Amino acid sequence: MAIQSLECPHCGAPIPPSVAKDVVVCAYCCRTLVGVPGASWGMLAKSALLDEPAGNVDPRRVCVVLGRTYLLEGRLAAGESSDVFLASRAGRVTERVIIKVLRALADEDLHAREWRIVHRLHASAAQGAAFFTTLLPQPVVKGIVDTGDGIRRSAIVYRWRSGFQHTLEEVRRAHAGGVTPRAAVWMWRRLLDLLGWVHRSGFVHGAVLPHHLLIHPRDHGVVLCGWSCATELALAESAPARNPRYAEYYRGGAESPAMDIAMSARSVAHVLGGDPAGDALPGAVPAELARLVRAFADGSTTEEDAWALRKRVGEVASRVLGPPRYERFDMPGWR
Repeated sequence: MAIQSLECPHCGAPIPPSVAKDVVVCAYCCRTLVGVPGASWGMLAKSALLDEPAGNVDPRRVCVVLGRTYLLEGRLAAGESSDVFLASRAGRVTERVIIKVLRALADEDLHAREWRIVHRLHASAAQGAAFFTTLLPQPVVKGIVDTGDGIRRSAIVYRWRSGFQHTLEEVRRAHAGGVTPRAAVWMWRRLLDLLGWVHRSGFVHGAVLPHHLLIHPRDHGVVLCGWSCATELALAESAPARNPRYAEYYRGGAESPAMDIAMSARSVAHVLGGDPAGDALPGAVPAELARLVRAFADGSTTEEDAWALRKRVGEVASRVLGPPRYERFDMPGWR
């Protein structure tokens, strides 16, 4: 019998295998779910008691990282150097995880950098650390992955973060004409919040690109992935080489808080329906907000303090859009 993975349709949280009835309440968002199947959980519960996956599982779904066995559920993304998979721990105590697997062992330095910096950020004592560390990737284990094909690959395992599943690239595809100005404002302000803390912790992200920005449509949250490009402020010259494919986002300047901020503006210009330079923004974008995005996107204005810009974005938004209010943001798969 095939194992069926069940998720809450509202928040994306997993429905636990202990469920054996067709009406349940999601433990995460408290929504009542009707018609939840229970028959398929028998095989899942049986395999969860094992330290190895059940014998009828396709071996291509199985990977082992430092002795921990995971079942791959699907590929989430393909980055410049890594493939990212959704997986579940196979064992008595299971959990959902993200597995980031390098395609070439020669790029191991990228994973080593990411692992080191994420841990350094988790140890940060900068203002707001108790909150902002919850927005970072949550490390589980790093090691060589064994997929049974004899090829050694480096892998990082992170805990699955419910709800943060859409990149700004996906948002732009879903909203081909651009998101509303109010949506762009909450995305930019949440991003600047996180960047300000990262900079005060002594690091720059170095690759604030649309495909490295994940949003939570319902809760209006933004998190960053792609930390293999991050570096300490004092060692910015040691940053990895930039991918020429995204030259328009990196245009001008070295790794610095100002560059992170400029790239955030270019990503916002992109999701608004314009180009990364902030040109040709849709007419629905109020002129004052468009000028602010363009000033930072084209490099004519530099700013080292992301929190100061966050405040400025809020002031402009209040003038041109009115008082802040929650506005529903739709993405495919959410209701």
